[in-house]
Amino acid sequence: MRAIATAVAGRLRSLYARQPRLTVAGGAGLVVLLVATAVLAMRDTSEAAPEPTTTTTTTTTTEPPTTTTTAPPPRAPLTGLTGEFQGRLDRPALFVKIDNVEKARPHAGINQADIVIEEPVEGDLTRLAAVFHSTDAAVVGPVRSMRTTDLELVPLFGRPLFAASGGNAGVVPQIQAANVVDIGHHVSNAGFTRAGDRPAPHNLMSATLALYAKSPEQPAPPLPLFSYRSEGEGLPQGSIAVGGIALRFGGPEVSRFTWHAPTRTWARTQRGTPHVDTAGERVAPENVVVAEIDYDRSGQTGRSVPHGVVTGQRRVVVLTAGQAVRGTWSRPTHADPFKLVADSGEEIKLTPGQTFIELPVVGGWAFI
Repeated sequence: MRAIATAVAGRLRSLYARQPRLTVAGGAGLVVLLVATAVLAMRDTSEAAPEPTTTTTTTTTTEPPTTTTTAPPPRAPLTGLTGEFQGRLDRPALFVKIDNVEKARPHAGINQADIVIEEPVEGDLTRLAAVFHSTDAAVVGPVRSMRTTDLELVPLFGRPLFAASGGNAGVVPQIQAANVVDIGHHVSNAGFTRAGDRPAPHNLMSATLALYAKSPEQPAPPLPLFSYRSEGEGLPQGSIAVGGIALRFGGPEVSRFTWHAPTRTWARTQRGTPHVDTAGERVAPENVVVAEIDYDRSGQTGRSVPHGVVTGQRRVVVLTAGQAVRGTWSRPTHADPFKLVADSGEEIKLTPGQTFIELPVVGGWAFI
C-alpha cells in the first residue's frame, strides 16, 4: 500500500513539472483525479469479490399410492359357491321334474343340479325336482310329469323355466297360469329324446342347454334361497354331530343320507341301495334341509294325489358339515323364500354347495 502511495506521489510531481501553466484550481482538480485513480488502482490490487452464490431448490412431489380394488368373484345364488360361470348366472333357473321309481334309475344330471327337491306322489313314491342354474348337464332325466306341489315350489326360484313330460288335465292349466315359462314335452317335443336302453315311460331324456334354447324368453335369474357360511364361521348353538338321517313319506323308509367325512358330504341311499348317477358317481350333497310340511289332496280329475303345502311355519332339521341343526322353517307367502332359524334363535346357514330339500310328512324322519 505504501509503495502505491509513493508511486502516485511521484506521478503527481512529474505531471506537475510538465504542466507549469496550470492554475491552482486546475492543479487541484488534477490532484483529485490522480488521487481517485490511485484509489481505484488500490482496489484493483485487492482480492476479487466472491461470485454470488445461487441456491436452487428442488421440490419433489410424492404421488399418493395407487389402490387397486379387485372385484369379488361371482357367487352362485343357489349354491353359495364362487367361481367363473361363463355367464350362466345371468340366466333363469331351470326346474326339471325327474322320475324316481326303480325303473328310472340311474338318474342323469342329478349331481350337476344346484338344488334337488324330493316330494311325495301317489303310492308312497317320490319324485324329484332338479333345479339347474350355475351348471349344465349334458343329459338330464328321466323327465316325468308335474304335480300340484310344484305350484308351491316354483315361486322359490322367481320365474323359472319349467320342464316336465306333461300332467293331467287339472294340473297343466295351473302350471301354465303360474309364474313360469312352460317348456315341457307337452308343449312340444323339441329338446327331448327317448333313450333306447330304458323302458317307457321312464326313458324321456333331455339336456340343460337344449331346454334353455327351447325357451321363448329368458326371465331374470333367481335370488338366493338360503344363506351360506363364510370360511371359519361356526354353526348355531345346540348343533349336534349325527351319522345321518332316514326319511319316510307316509310309509316305510324311502331314502337316507349318511355323513361321509372324507368328502364332507351326505351320501344318499334309496330303498337300501346307494344312489348313483349314470356315470357311477354317488349322489352326495353338502346340505340336506328336511322341512316337515302338511299335505292335503289335490283331487285333480277325481284322483287323490298328495299336495304339499309349502307355506306357513313348521319344524326343520338341517344337516350340514357333519352336524344337525334343529329349528323352524317359515315362509309366509309363495312370494317369500325359506327362512331357517335354529332353536337358539340364530339363522341357519348352509355350507356352500349342492342342497337336497326333503319334504317328508310330519314326524317322517329320524337320525341314524
